[in-house]
Parts: sequence; C-alpha cells; structure tokens
Amino acid sequence: MNSEEKAPIGVIEIDIPSRTDLVTVVRLIVDAAARAVDALEGDRLEDLSWVTSEAVTNAIQANQRLATPGRVRAQCEVGRGWVSLVVADQGPGMAELDELPDMEHPDRLQLEGGFGVPLMQRLSSGEVVFHSTPEGTTVELEIRQ
Repeated sequence: MNSEEKAPIGVIEIDIPSRTDLVTVVRLIVDAAARAVDALEGDRLEDLSWVTSEAVTNAIQANQRLATPGRVRAQCEVGRGWVSLVVADQGPGMAELDELPDMEHPDRLQLEGGFGVPLMQRLSSGEVVFHSTPEGTTVELEIRQ
C-alpha cells in the first residue's frame, strides 16, 4: 500500500461507559464511518462489524472486573480500502496470548466465550497488536478490502 492509499480520510473517536448495551452503538458508528468513504464493502464490512463487537465487548468485560468500571475508548481511522481500529479499556490487563483456549479442541464448541481474540486475529488483515498493563489493555487491528 503506498502512502497515499494509507492516508486516513477521517478519524472518529468514541468514549463510552462500560455498558454492554452500547456495543451496538460503537459498531454502528464504525460501520457508518467505513461506509461514508467506501472504505470497505461486502464481507469485509461484516468482518469489521465482528471485530468491532468483539474488541468493544472484551474491553467492557475487562472494565467490569473493577470495583468502579472504567470507560472504553475506540478510535477508528478510515481510508480508501482500509479501516484501522484501536480499542482501549482501563481493566486489570489480560492473560498472555499463549494462555488462550485451544480453539481446535473437540470440546471447544461446548463452552461459551473465549472466541473474541481468535476471531479478531482471523478476520483482521494483519497482526492484531495487544498492549496490556495492570492499568488497561489496548488492541490495534486493521481490516483491508
């Protein structure tokens, strides 16, 4: 991708309280931003919706582990043929990625939860980057057409 193709057309920042009923609001805003500039189309728009929901839900759940849940911040940059998403929480940090459940285990579909990170990794166009400290976790990813 040359620098002109990577230049963002717009940036949206969203700051919400840690409430699961607001996941849909964030997803709709990110989707609208992508559609407004024809950043993505078809299945890639659906992939963006999935990763947005998973990242925001994970952030809310992390915050809800605290006595006073923090806020969730999402930043969406859109460009021609790509969307970059950064979601940050103020939770206690996350487990190391090598401690995640085995997605190939035959009994995996009998369990609820634990699909978010592997789903984000599978649907993103590159590496999903996690920055985690005891003061919170930030996830960065990109979806390209």
